[in-house]
Amino acid sequence: MAEDGTMSPFVFQWPVMLLFLIPVAALAVLLKRARFKRAVLIEKLGGGKRTQDQARDWIRIAACILLVLALARPGYDPERRSVSQSGRDVVFAIDVSQSMLAPDAQPSRLEASKQGVRDALDRLSTERVGLVIYAGSATILCPLTYDYGFVRYMLEQANPRAVDFGGTTLLSAVQKSVDNLFTEERKGMQDMIVLTDGEDHGPDMERVSQLLKDNDVDLLLVGLGDASVGSRIPIVDESGAKTYLKHDGQVVYTKLQDASLRSLAGLVPEASYVAPGIIPFHLGDIYLEYVAGKPVSGAVGAETYVVYKEGGLFLVAIGLILLLAGDYMGRRYLSVIAITWILAMSPQEGMAQTLEEAFTAAREMQMEGNFGEALEAYAELELNFDHRLSPEKSAAIRFNQALCNLTHAGAIVQESPETALALARQAQIGFLEAKRFSPGFDRAGMRLDATADLIADYTELARQRREQQQAIEEEIQALIERLERLRDDQSGLHEQVRTTDPHADPARRRNSNLPPVQPPAGAEEESRKFTDSQNDLLEEGRSIQRSMRVLDAMLSPPVPKGESPIESLMAEPMRLMEKAVEAQERAVPMLGMWGTWLAARPRQLDAVARIQEILDLLAGDNTGESDDEDWGDYEEDWDMEEYDDSEMGNPSSMMMQGDLAAGSEMQPLPIPNYSAEELLMEEQGNLQFRQEQRAKAQAGKVEKDW
Repeated sequence: MAEDGTMSPFVFQWPVMLLFLIPVAALAVLLKRARFKRAVLIEKLGGGKRTQDQARDWIRIAACILLVLALARPGYDPERRSVSQSGRDVVFAIDVSQSMLAPDAQPSRLEASKQGVRDALDRLSTERVGLVIYAGSATILCPLTYDYGFVRYMLEQANPRAVDFGGTTLLSAVQKSVDNLFTEERKGMQDMIVLTDGEDHGPDMERVSQLLKDNDVDLLLVGLGDASVGSRIPIVDESGAKTYLKHDGQVVYTKLQDASLRSLAGLVPEASYVAPGIIPFHLGDIYLEYVAGKPVSGAVGAETYVVYKEGGLFLVAIGLILLLAGDYMGRRYLSVIAITWILAMSPQEGMAQTLEEAFTAAREMQMEGNFGEALEAYAELELNFDHRLSPEKSAAIRFNQALCNLTHAGAIVQESPETALALARQAQIGFLEAKRFSPGFDRAGMRLDATADLIADYTELARQRREQQQAIEEEIQALIERLERLRDDQSGLHEQVRTTDPHADPARRRNSNLPPVQPPAGAEEESRKFTDSQNDLLEEGRSIQRSMRVLDAMLSPPVPKGESPIESLMAEPMRLMEKAVEAQERAVPMLGMWGTWLAARPRQLDAVARIQEILDLLAGDNTGESDDEDWGDYEEDWDMEEYDDSEMGNPSSMMMQGDLAAGSEMQPLPIPNYSAEELLMEEQGNLQFRQEQRAKAQAGKVEKDW
């Protein structure tokens, strides 16, 4: 670059390489000396003077000089590019709640807001601009960028369908901007322009003001709508018929909430409120007046760099040709000629061919349904050929990546709607980026509307799946409570039988010489009572069995065609419950006569043990501390000669520990086959769900959902 700041038309980008000219000069001296000695020797031998030796040496020297110049990277045709631009960071936050569809500001409050942003973009030049839309939740349509064309394109996507919840929660937009757009190092040079009618912004205005204060963000509020006369909110259905929004059977009328917006502006330092209402306005002029005198990041063009076209390749080609010219008669240089041709011609054609082959290979993976591999191939293609990709080729890559994600989402939506939702959102971003690279790429634009509909469908499916999962959890909790009651009741009945049975006296078990046991008073009445109680517990056990079958059906995944069904996690608890009911059934007739009470008691304990085992699996009881406390008093029941241990199994191994997941170790499970990308998508889906839940909680505080 010249001293006056102008760009030089020609430079050496690695001038230090010019030091290699010194060895070339030394080589020229050595060649001259060798040529002199060779001439003296030839003269002594009686030969003539060979002028071609001198010409060949000069050709070689010239070739070496050209190669050194090529190493110095000569550059021509300079182009200045900006590293960063000056100006402030501006985030436009547009209220897209249904009240913004009111037509009092022509053609509607929302369209007037969009036009205001367009006018502002026409006046801005060095500011970074971002775009956020909000209603009950907020969505970032465009991060901070200097690409105003892309901002204008994304502005067209701003509509009430683009957010997850109704209402008007400004806090969600401020939180989203503070967390994802504004940065610590840009404090004092960040502005947020909110275009809204102020309709029911929620109860968190103090929190909004505090967030803006903490992050040193200036606020410009623009109020739209008629503050005195209410306007109806038109709703157009799929058939094109227009109706008006109703609430509790009454047509809703919405006004500009001028007082609440003025109140919010009063809470934020450096805030300003303008209310064009229903009058046309120029947001660019309003903003430039608002920021007049405020600091910016630096002077225009303060951080730039110059890019030169490379000229070294041509010098290399010429230098190699000169080397060959010096020895044109030698066949050993034919290989050098071939190498020269490759170096001169293949960088362009070979690279282009490799690019096309890589793109074709990725497309084949995509068509075969190997979406993960195809996405990796497209990513590698972008990484390896980034400097050679045209905007059209970049758009094609992003478009096909989006198709991969969209097709993959459709394939797994029934199994995992939340993962499918995350993939569909990735696809939407891909189509938008394709449209950004190539504005004339109509196929990408056509896909955006269909993808938005899919995202809405997948969001509903994900919501249904979450509700289903919640219902399953509630069913499991209700099942646990019923099992606990059955366990306690069965254990209580066992205790009544034990304390009433004369055989329960441990002394009789140690002394066989005692007289025969006599029936207790009222044995017949007690037997009838015990039998009725055990029958009631048996019916409850069978009812729990039926509930477990219903829950098993809810937990059983759909079986792909041609594959064997996989046991659900309720399979083992169901087997245990079947044994518990069987033990209860065997205890019923034994309780009918006092003489067989002794044999009934181990069956009762068997039922209690099986129920406890189910509870351990379902409730995750890993303490293992309750076994001795629960069963220590009943050791004689387990050791009775009248009871056949083989029917019950080993009690020590029966009281299993662990949770429902531990119980699944006994079941054949599919081998995990998740790629890193699928795991990332799953995590993105989880993150999106958490963000939606937070937005939903905020939206719940807003009484009006328009």
